Amino acid sequence: MPTLRLNILDGINSIGGSKIALTGEGGGILLDFGVNMKKKREYILGHRALTIANKLYYYLYSEILPRVRGLYREDLVEIDERVSRLLTHAREIDVQTCVISHAHADHYGAAGFLSNEIALAVSNSMKTIMEAMLESSSLDIEGEVFSMRDRGDKGIGRFDRRACVFEEGTGIPEAPFKITPYPVDHSIPASFGFLVEEASLTYTGDLRKHGLLSELTEKFTEKVRGVNYLLIEGTRIDSSIRVPEHEVSREIRHYVLEKADKLVCVVTSPTDIDRIRDLVEAARELGKKPVICPRIINLLDRLSDSRTKITIPNLGDVGVYFERRSLTGDGYDLESANYRGWLKKVYLDRVDGKRGGELVKPDEIAKQQEKYLFIMSGLDYVLELAQIRPKPGSRIIVSTSEPHDEEQEIEWSKFERWVHLLRLDLRNVHSSGHADRESLIEIINEINPRKILPIHTENPYEFQRLLKLGEIKCQVILPKPDEPITL
Repeated sequence: MPTLRLNILDGINSIGGSKIALTGEGGGILLDFGVNMKKKREYILGHRALTIANKLYYYLYSEILPRVRGLYREDLVEIDERVSRLLTHAREIDVQTCVISHAHADHYGAAGFLSNEIALAVSNSMKTIMEAMLESSSLDIEGEVFSMRDRGDKGIGRFDRRACVFEEGTGIPEAPFKITPYPVDHSIPASFGFLVEEASLTYTGDLRKHGLLSELTEKFTEKVRGVNYLLIEGTRIDSSIRVPEHEVSREIRHYVLEKADKLVCVVTSPTDIDRIRDLVEAARELGKKPVICPRIINLLDRLSDSRTKITIPNLGDVGVYFERRSLTGDGYDLESANYRGWLKKVYLDRVDGKRGGELVKPDEIAKQQEKYLFIMSGLDYVLELAQIRPKPGSRIIVSTSEPHDEEQEIEWSKFERWVHLLRLDLRNVHSSGHADRESLIEIINEINPRKILPIHTENPYEFQRLLKLGEIKCQVILPKPDEPITL
């Protein structure tokens, strides 16, 4: 077996920001290249520095991005001598392909900084989800994942990055190693773990065993059994709480039934298609009309056009929430610049009858509140409820992860103030996208690797404790960002 080197560039002692390099004489790959949200929140102050100068410089200086030569876009390096100086004595890594495990930003969100010579390996559905989320976000360089604007002195417009589209169970085209992707259960569809045969290495990405597609994780563990190295996520290695998706579904239905005479709103992740589909089905079962915010609708439209294998809800009788954004036309003038291109298309496709679903304005919901179940894509959508003015005691259900840092706690506090101001009845019910401690132990013992390397966790030492207790039997290696591991 040829000598290979494993560099864990980021995602150590943190949840997210996964950046893993595997290199050998024939080339190399990256496994994910995500945003380290924790580091970003620690260092970024507003928008001034990021709008007047090269963001790559600030990210390298603060080590939000790793100081490594050979990874970053030439146009961003060449226009700023400060970037070159920061990288002068940095190690160099030669990779040709970045393999993405799933479409959460902490796994792909820094790919816009990568050299355009590095191809992105994604599944068809994963690529569609990424494109839809990027399209409806306010990002600059970080949004340039598949299409980039040349920022060099000889700016030549835009250029595209190569996308190597893979399917489950088949090799990844153009990659220097034989890499087999296997779908796993996570809180976003099109999530994968990978087997790199030359390294006898498995990377789990993010996974769980308590979702609607738990059998995918079971099949994955069977396929990769007996590898030498297991790169395993440990987001919830310190928690044995397991709330299955079917319990979330049952509890949401109970909460909706309790408010049959009032408006019910649900906040959920726009990419959790399984939960969105279940919410639409629940609304129909319980006699309410589902109304979905446009960001989710845009994603569902894009997935439908891509001929995805993901089961998406039928939008024939679904309401599409019509945001009031313009200062003319009673607030609904689609020619206004306040309606971005993707948003305008969502609405015009319904006006023209090209797609299923009818536009529903906030005042229509206000008149017959008990008729609707409103599916919203984030906490900030509570501001839309100020237009609807729900009847006191109307219910809002938050079905997303709890805040886990100071910034998110501040946002949650603001959200709660609006909840109290609007006199809403708040409920929380959620199933994590990550395996709990007992599930992680099961996964490790089922795969039975020689060595495990915990990543995507703030508590890697728990794996060593479990080894001492005899709960797991394989050697635990705690990776360090400046110490490559020879496989």
